[in-house]
Amino acid sequence: MSVIERAECTDVVTGAAGFIGSHLVDALLGTGHSVVGIDSFDPWYSPAHRARNIETACADPGFRLEVKDLRTADLRELFDGASTVYHLAARPGVQHSWGAGLTRTIEMNVTVTGKVLDAAISAGVDRVVLASSSSIYGNTAAAGGSRSKAPLSPYGVSKAACEDLADVYRHRGLDIVTLRYFTVFGPRQRPDMAMHRLFEATRRCGPSFGRRGSGRQSREFTFVGDAVDATVLAGAVSEARNRTFDIGGGCVVSLNEVIEVVGRIAGAPVRVRPEPAPAGEPWTTVAANDEARAILGWQPRTGLRHALCAQWVWHQGIRLASMSSAQRSAELVPAGV
Repeated sequence: MSVIERAECTDVVTGAAGFIGSHLVDALLGTGHSVVGIDSFDPWYSPAHRARNIETACADPGFRLEVKDLRTADLRELFDGASTVYHLAARPGVQHSWGAGLTRTIEMNVTVTGKVLDAAISAGVDRVVLASSSSIYGNTAAAGGSRSKAPLSPYGVSKAACEDLADVYRHRGLDIVTLRYFTVFGPRQRPDMAMHRLFEATRRCGPSFGRRGSGRQSREFTFVGDAVDATVLAGAVSEARNRTFDIGGGCVVSLNEVIEVVGRIAGAPVRVRPEPAPAGEPWTTVAANDEARAILGWQPRTGLRHALCAQWVWHQGIRLASMSSAQRSAELVPAGV
């Protein structure tokens, strides 16, 4: 494994104030790189939540935040002098992509990715690291299965189309490393994501968790710190040129098992509200990490329970910081008192 040598390491991260993006910014700054972060702070989920994500980075002299909409920004100018562009900005979420959400999903994922790749080749960027998703596999990402692009949702279709765009730009000479993330979770997770909602459902007065389907469906869960480690390596390792990698946490468990572990960590059961199984969700996802291990020298290091504990500590801190004194007192009264 060899590292790409660059005279100056200036990186660009799109979606810099998001869940994974903000962790990536912190990691790159920690390696001594200068980082330009781009984020629109789109109000579809709390801009204040994202502002907290990026607070530490904004105090670092090596970081510059550009509050820009990728659809209208001059990306050629923003990418000028960049060694690597990490393109994480997207409209995420399988269930958000149906119906009225389809147009926005295609615009933010496919159209914007095309614009990012076009600007990167125009600006002479050395490498683009493209965030993709296990959703491109549909039901084919199973143990021992024959993997193929077979998405079950408009979101999965949009990410598969982004990968096809990457192939087009590779033919034009742009080095693009694609990472297919598998169910990433951890501190700073978006409020609409499952782990966040599970911990909320352990609160005395919190909303119940809508369990879609039987709960026997399984996922390969990936701690955000492990996903970020792989992403940094994808930008740095020369042998990764133009390759695509699965990035999975090495732990495949059912939703029901996760519900039990969350309840034990929180010290209170998850209040579950059964819901019908939605369209577009695969029965299981299993990552094939062999190439990431062999080429990037990467493997997941964080077990499920340890990772969930880290998210719980963060979750408690954020929630308590937002409460009034009276709310804190009510929240912390033991059940049954």
